Amino acid sequence: MKKLILSVVVTLFLTTAFAAEKPAKDPVALNDTYKEITKLLNNYSSFSGLEQDVIVKVRITINENNEIVVLSTNAANEDLNYYIKNTLNYQKLSSAELPAGRGLSFLVKFTK
Repeated sequence: MKKLILSVVVTLFLTTAFAAEKPAKDPVALNDTYKEITKLLNNYSSFSGLEQDVIVKVRITINENNEIVVLSTNAANEDLNYYIKNTLNYQKLSSAELPAGRGLSFLVKFTK
């Protein structure tokens, strides 16, 4: 009797694992969005406070007007933080890859 119950439980777990639904959507390719953001951020002059290359994580979202809103950065350098926020905030995206309300995180590398 124990073997029957054990085999039923094992069968139940196996069928549940195989029947689990895979995500419906694959990750969306955001190549055009990344290119636009790169062009916006690429106009910086070298910052005097940078002694080495810096990688900053930036979190943004898109509002209903298809504009970028910077949510946060992890820049320790206040000049970089100010530059990123002022450069990206409320810039209109021409690509419609990111729908309104959707967030995006990416890394930006600043060289000395």
